Amino acid sequence: MLQSHYVLLLCSFKEQLQQHVRVHAMEAVMACWEIEQSLQSLTGVSPGEGTGATMSEDEDEQVDSDANIFDGSFDGGADNMGFGPLVPTENERSLMERVRQELKHELKHGYKEKIVDIREEILRKRRAGKLPG
Repeated sequence: MLQSHYVLLLCSFKEQLQQHVRVHAMEAVMACWEIEQSLQSLTGVSPGEGTGATMSEDEDEQVDSDANIFDGSFDGGADNMGFGPLVPTENERSLMERVRQELKHELKHGYKEKIVDIREEILRKRRAGKLPG
């Protein structure tokens, strides 16, 4: 009887943990999507652009008509002599990678804290006699 209760408790715990992971993964994906959208609205560069790939003439014409906010003028004039959106500099790439790593670390740290909390709760319940141990 007690063993079946323990199995049910573990199954419930597993389902809750899986749901927790799904929810936080979706939140992380949505946050990344929002960041991409914000960056695209600020820079005019969509994800995948700025990789050094050549653009079609249609894209060249569109880029020529857009102002580039990173050319230093900020007066809405020409967009860096018509060369289109700037490719991220090494410093910008480094910053993006550092932010990516920090977000990854924070996400892992958050999960580790949750696991520690859950373990402590299990140990507390075992000591209280509510779980077999």
